[in-house]
Amino acid sequence: MSRSCSRSQVRASAFIAALAFAAALLPNLPARADDGWETLVSQDGVSVRERSSPDRALPELEAEVEIDAGLFEILAVITDVPKQTRWMSDCIESRFVRVESADLALVYNRTGEPWPISDRDVVLRTEATLLAPGEHAAVHFANVEDPGAPPVDGVVRMPRLSGAYDLIALSPTRTRVSYRLDADPGGSVPSWATSRFARNTPLQTLLGLRKQVLATRGQYAEFVAEWSARR
Repeated sequence: MSRSCSRSQVRASAFIAALAFAAALLPNLPARADDGWETLVSQDGVSVRERSSPDRALPELEAEVEIDAGLFEILAVITDVPKQTRWMSDCIESRFVRVESADLALVYNRTGEPWPISDRDVVLRTEATLLAPGEHAAVHFANVEDPGAPPVDGVVRMPRLSGAYDLIALSPTRTRVSYRLDADPGGSVPSWATSRFARNTPLQTLLGLRKQVLATRGQYAEFVAEWSARR
């Protein structure tokens, strides 16, 4: 009896040990994508995911890239509104509507669309935030209405556009940038244009951002010094 008990105890102990070992490995395993996100494209160091919903004209989009530059160098480029046309996908006009503080502003953006689709525009409330000194910053944006930028004839005002740039420092000279976008273009948009937007907008925006950051290195020294001093 005691011998039988001993063998069963050994088997039970071995089973428990195996479970404990497996549980210890779980934090290191990649999480399953059960939240509806699907990889759309991975190109030139940029990965793009989408999450579709039947009540949305466009899928939610999320993209990520790592850039060989300091966090504040990248933040300076993102918040340089007049120069956003140089790197944002399809952006043909970008200007301040109103500056409310050093970190908060209303911005007008217009995107050029291929014929026969009408151009889209939007007024965005943008806010830059330092979440952890030298380590984590973000720029959030969401559409608003403002008399300083009334609707333009022949241009469709987007009923919804919101998202964020999330910047995490991997080292003093390398930063991970995540870009989130939730948009409703308004009006009538053919399916081919929807697919083009989902694939190209986040991909080309982050590729353009990386190129612009590297091209403007050293031009935002005052901005970098100011934000580096923040606590």
